Amino acid sequence: MKAALWLSAWMGLSVVPSTAPAVGREPPEGAAAPGPRKAPGTEPQTALKALEMSRAAVKAAPDDARRREAEVRLKDAETHFQAARYADALHKADEAWALLNPPQPSNFTVEVDHDAGTTTVTHRQGPPVTVEAQHATRVLAKGESVRVQQGTVLPEPPGAPQLAQPADKARFTLKPTTGSLLAPVTLAWASVTGATRYEVEVVAEGVEAGAAPAPVRSVQAARQWTLPPLPAGRYRWTVTAVSPEQGRSLPSQTRRFELAAESLELNVKVKDGWQK
Repeated sequence: MKAALWLSAWMGLSVVPSTAPAVGREPPEGAAAPGPRKAPGTEPQTALKALEMSRAAVKAAPDDARRREAEVRLKDAETHFQAARYADALHKADEAWALLNPPQPSNFTVEVDHDAGTTTVTHRQGPPVTVEAQHATRVLAKGESVRVQQGTVLPEPPGAPQLAQPADKARFTLKPTTGSLLAPVTLAWASVTGATRYEVEVVAEGVEAGAAPAPVRSVQAARQWTLPPLPAGRYRWTVTAVSPEQGRSLPSQTRRFELAAESLELNVKVKDGWQK
């Protein structure tokens, strides 16, 4: 984390643990938000953001000595802000938030590399982390990275993949394999600029016999994937694009398909001949 803290001072970029699956979402009203992030300079919008987050933390805190002390620090911060002393306002707002949210040990590891004004943050271990630069944020899962040019905002994530085949609500009638499973079915999608891999997820919605199987997931470098044999039933699927420089896209639109077993044709011998 030392590298991340140094980076925060160098280019206004910070790395913190995150449990939020979405990027850029405001904290719900009345809930304690992640702590005010210090940024270089004394911009009024930075101090205002810290004030708003500290107010939310105070509002959600129990009525005890720590909350009352935090209210005093928050009042000082608001006074500084009204007097255009934005650095002092940011400092006091940060103190108020820290009183109500003491630091907790976090088990996550990130790597920060910089070269000629470009910084790459790679998440190696632990829960998702949030990377912030120039008031833009990006959530990184384990193994993902993002590259930031000094003085610029985080790059936009790649676009969501466009699904190609099968068509939505397609129905496949297939011969059962071992264990009455059905195959093959191939999923395909269009390429996404900047993406180097695609995460595919297939979820059972209705299976004819037995419990629904666990979701099937795969990471593919190509633009298609042939599914493993699956039970008869209905399924939905999505694809997410991943870029080493831009991060993860939103999932694609959901499509659905159905698998059905081919009916067996029986020939029965009767007295006057064969009957199907």
